[in-house]
Amino acid sequence: MTGAEWLAGAAVLMCALAVLPGTLGILMYTNQIAASDSGARYIYGKAMWLGVASAAVMAAAIYQAGPIASLSLVTLGAITAYAGVLTFGFFMHTKLLFRPIKKPQFISLDEAIDKFGPDEEVVGVIDGAGRPWAFISRLARRPHIVYQPDGDAPFIMTHCILAHSSMSYAMADKFRQPDIAITAALANNMVFYEKTNKCSIIQMHNQSRNENLQLQTVPTVAVKLSTWQALYPESPVWMRNIEWRDVFYLKLLARADVIDPASPVMIYPLQHDQDNRLSMKSMVIGVQVGDDTRTYTLPTLEEQPVINDELGDTAILVSSDFGGDYVQVFDRSVDGEVLSFTQAANGGGFVDDQSESEWSATGECIKGARKGQRLAAVPHYNKIFWYVWSDFHPGTEIYGLAAKPERTAA
Repeated sequence: MTGAEWLAGAAVLMCALAVLPGTLGILMYTNQIAASDSGARYIYGKAMWLGVASAAVMAAAIYQAGPIASLSLVTLGAITAYAGVLTFGFFMHTKLLFRPIKKPQFISLDEAIDKFGPDEEVVGVIDGAGRPWAFISRLARRPHIVYQPDGDAPFIMTHCILAHSSMSYAMADKFRQPDIAITAALANNMVFYEKTNKCSIIQMHNQSRNENLQLQTVPTVAVKLSTWQALYPESPVWMRNIEWRDVFYLKLLARADVIDPASPVMIYPLQHDQDNRLSMKSMVIGVQVGDDTRTYTLPTLEEQPVINDELGDTAILVSSDFGGDYVQVFDRSVDGEVLSFTQAANGGGFVDDQSESEWSATGECIKGARKGQRLAAVPHYNKIFWYVWSDFHPGTEIYGLAAKPERTAA
């Protein structure tokens, strides 16, 4: 082989090492590397310089080979392979596919209902100042992350398509100016790299993998647009126009059977054997307080729409309204007193047993001695797929079910 052919081959190898580790398809095999701090630093930082170097080496190879007409078949093949790697990276690299939305556009709920219909699912968020926001779930599947940088309580909303899990995080403390890139998925849950603090974060952990960065969670639920409008009629709704990458990713890559609750298909292997106490993709309410976790199923909440419970050192209320579409978790402690609740006679909201005051579904006391007081919402995973929640919380309790986990290899 000539010197030019060796240089061209080296350029292809360098380009592949720079581009491929961060691309869908390859990530199926390299996700453990991509989800690590050092791996993410390489893929989303240092790899760029290797890519630049590969271009310089390829240019040197072509220059050394002489006129285009005299290029050997080996050199031409290397150039073709080089172009193929770049093309594959353009379509499949997560840095291009999943760019977080940093400048969101919002419309009114009335406009959203007209555009998307009343049954469109949204991720509803109550920020630290008590203001509601809604995000069209379907449009969040590709970027996965939407910033809401305005106001006194900015946050980011994260949505994982594989787990049907949403969680929001306050932009505060060391996470005040996050610079995020989606890197991979572990056990079917999204992983993102936070460049400011140089750490990888698994959504379900709510903290960096090295545990040096603890994120402040913000109450987040999954509901229909019509339900959110009934609860928070003044809420803005995030949306964006469909782009060609949406069609490419959501129709060609994000297989429908992966996100179909009736399908047993999963993408990434689980960390533990599969927990068969519930069907694989049952949507459940997953609550964690400290090291204690508990799961509430939607059928249980339909039968028992107001549940007074205790988890860890916190007295919680799990309530279901609007035909089970809206489920929220509250702290039952108000001014140092732990309250207990029953469903309101009209079926909407609940009543505390201590003062018989009436409370709305959103946790505000609207009538009685406690009028004007409000229950604090407890951040939790709302309507997440069971197989992902149980895999990250092995042996989690299921409210109303005492049976021990039955597991099968996944």
